[in-house]
Amino acid sequence: MEIIIAKGKNRNMLTCKRENGTSTSVNLGPEIPNHDIAHYVVETKFNLRDGFYGKIQSGMTIQELSDKEVIKSLGAETWLSEIMARNLQSIGSGAAKTEEFIELINWEAQNINGIKVPKINLADIEKIKEDFDQLCKEWDLIAENGELKLKFK
Repeated sequence: MEIIIAKGKNRNMLTCKRENGTSTSVNLGPEIPNHDIAHYVVETKFNLRDGFYGKIQSGMTIQELSDKEVIKSLGAETWLSEIMARNLQSIGSGAAKTEEFIELINWEAQNINGIKVPKINLADIEKIKEDFDQLCKEWDLIAENGELKLKFK
């Protein structure tokens, strides 16, 4: 699946184009797409096939994944990807330290039934932070009407 984040003057767009030719898009408004980038990084690094992008790849729309009733029914791995993406953003912004990532993930995951946190070491965390920071820098350098394109397998 191709993930395209397009930069506009007062709005950004997230589009996911599936292998079967279908797609789903959402207007992000003026928001910086760091959360969407964080999902991409953790889901690819930890092979989370049932996370945000995995759900889209399997046919769900971004709008469905934003619906409160649908969100309640999502499985443990989807919740894990959300927790990991949110905490990657925290270490990326400096709100949390890299070495706190595992503790934060485990603390949040204990409250949700069925989450199996993968084995994570400090080198893994440093790598995902490096990847996240690099993609965010790439986004910052993209000119208006430009696109950040990512492949999700």
